[in-house]
Amino acid sequence: MRRRQILDAVAELLLEDGYDALTMSKAAARAGVAKGTVYLYFTSKQELLAALQGRMWERMLAEPAARLDQPDLSWTDRLDGLVADWLAVERTDHELYHLLFHELGAVGGEEPMHAARDLLVDLLRDGAAAGEFDVQNPELTADFLTHAYVGPCHHHPDQDVTDAVQTLFRRVVGVKATGDRNGKASG
Repeated sequence: MRRRQILDAVAELLLEDGYDALTMSKAAARAGVAKGTVYLYFTSKQELLAALQGRMWERMLAEPAARLDQPDLSWTDRLDGLVADWLAVERTDHELYHLLFHELGAVGGEEPMHAARDLLVDLLRDGAAAGEFDVQNPELTADFLTHAYVGPCHHHPDQDVTDAVQTLFRRVVGVKATGDRNGKASG
């Protein structure tokens, strides 16, 4: 509870004043805890930022990971869900997302980014094995798609680009455009 409270306070401070103005004292004051309490959870500003990035990655990975294990969903539905989940997190907290990942970089390391990529690789590999996707190189395709999704989010933060990005992902992985939106033949 206190950890979350501190991270919420840090997010507010980052958005208000930026990373350079952030101090452990300000984080403690905003969270309503003693400075020593902040140090019980985090040893530095960098660690605070890494934890905040990690929390956002957890939000981006939890739903798609759970969806991968739902056999009643087509692989295309799982792909669409992954895109929708990623974009929802980015859109909901656009300013914080932009600050954490575009301006400040991967302070928390690249492991979460690799986890997101690996999740997509698994989805592409399994979808191709099931015959639903035409993907020859899941790793390279995942690299392309994870980078391709960032542009529309960054350049159109006030728009819901979900349909456009889902369509791009579907085309890249070879989902047929015929039939209903789920790529299934109609009728």
